[in-house]
Amino acid sequence: MPDLAVALNDWLPSQSWFPSGGRSPVRTEVLHIHPFAPVDDTPAARVRGVVAVVRVHHADGAGGGTYQVPLGVRTSLPTGLRPDVIAQRLGVVLYDALGDPELVDALIRRIAARRGVPGLCPQAGLPGPRLPARPLRSRPLGVEQSNTSVLVEDRYLLKVFRRLEPGTNPDLEVQLLLRDAGSRSVPRLLGALTGRLGRSHATLAVLQEYIADAEDGWRSALTDLPEAGGAGREVPPSPGAAHEPGAFATAVRDLGGAVAEIHRELARAGGTAAVTESGTAALAAGMRARFDAATAEVPSLAPHAEPVLAAYAAVAALPVHGLWPDQRIHGDLHLGQVLRTRRGWRIVDFEGEPNAPLDERRSRHSPLKDVAGMLRSFDYAAHHDRPGGAAPAPGGARGGARDAWRVRRQAAFCGGYAAVAGQDPREFGALLTAHLLDKAVYEAVYETRRRPELAAIPLAAVARLAADINRLPAA
Repeated sequence: MPDLAVALNDWLPSQSWFPSGGRSPVRTEVLHIHPFAPVDDTPAARVRGVVAVVRVHHADGAGGGTYQVPLGVRTSLPTGLRPDVIAQRLGVVLYDALGDPELVDALIRRIAARRGVPGLCPQAGLPGPRLPARPLRSRPLGVEQSNTSVLVEDRYLLKVFRRLEPGTNPDLEVQLLLRDAGSRSVPRLLGALTGRLGRSHATLAVLQEYIADAEDGWRSALTDLPEAGGAGREVPPSPGAAHEPGAFATAVRDLGGAVAEIHRELARAGGTAAVTESGTAALAAGMRARFDAATAEVPSLAPHAEPVLAAYAAVAALPVHGLWPDQRIHGDLHLGQVLRTRRGWRIVDFEGEPNAPLDERRSRHSPLKDVAGMLRSFDYAAHHDRPGGAAPAPGGARGGARDAWRVRRQAAFCGGYAAVAGQDPREFGALLTAHLLDKAVYEAVYETRRRPELAAIPLAAVARLAADINRLPAA
């Protein structure tokens, strides 16, 4: 086998899921090699599959971490796998195993049969998929994200977590809670795989049903956007779209109800914690710290410091009686994390914000954090012209129509949430506004680093919220 550490050191920075920030690793250290195929793991096998767990180091100590790379090892590579090659030396080819249906088949069957090997352990107590005897068809989904998802048989989705941390991944943890609560608003959880990580363990992958007739909420929103002066379809619906574009207005209210139902189920299955004065003080302090750090990277935020910090101070001064208890939440909720189907909305990807510390993602938070994430997503949809395109400037005839669309859709979402939860998120104006500002500040930093042409969207939101700090649209 070629020198794996050296090969991965060269290959990792080119992967969309690897947050290199334009830097190559100074050193890649191989921690574990867990074979998963073939079953008998004989040296004479034509193709072998292993899970490599590696730790990445950068010179400045930032941006490193522990990652998994499922690898295929062959002496002769089929043409279709050539884009996945990592290294080739002395007649041995290393490549990304997730592009190889033969190795994905082996991995899925281990999960389904709950057959572990040293270092790899399928999750007990999950039903597993019903698999045909023939080889499984699979293909990775070409979506830019922090993990890799593989579509299997057009019926199952294997989500492979690239960055690893000790313990159960929040995505699996929350899905198990929702399964225990009997939730119908999430795809069915079928299996999961855990691997050794030092003296602990980490969730490597989850397997769930794939909803073939789904359209993600982001695309539905773009389809629903108005043209200047009236409603119109600016983005053609995707193949198999669940609804006509005009139905989106009603669907948004249903989405609010689906999110409220998920919150209710998580509260029931995972418990709640009453909000305390020390808790609101810590929340406000965290928001202030994030804003201070953000202004160093995005100086355009600085002119809004006074009203923004006043909004955070208002959180610390809130009477805690009557606030929603803290609980497990989605943690990174936006229109791309919800699927619109003929049977209603399905909510996915409960990993939380991937860059946040694991303890924070596992903690209880206010449900208003999720609400704020979705409200911000409607703002993004309103001003993100087309997928991959630049944002139109707020204001003007077109910007005014888009702003009106945003206000209506945000109000519909909150109204739908209130109908199920029994309380309208807009009743908690100071706390909701603080969460909206905190999210927009985070987005301003994210876009400045990665998509500077879109930074105007969150910066405009900060300016708007700062100008009218406690006001939200009426229902």
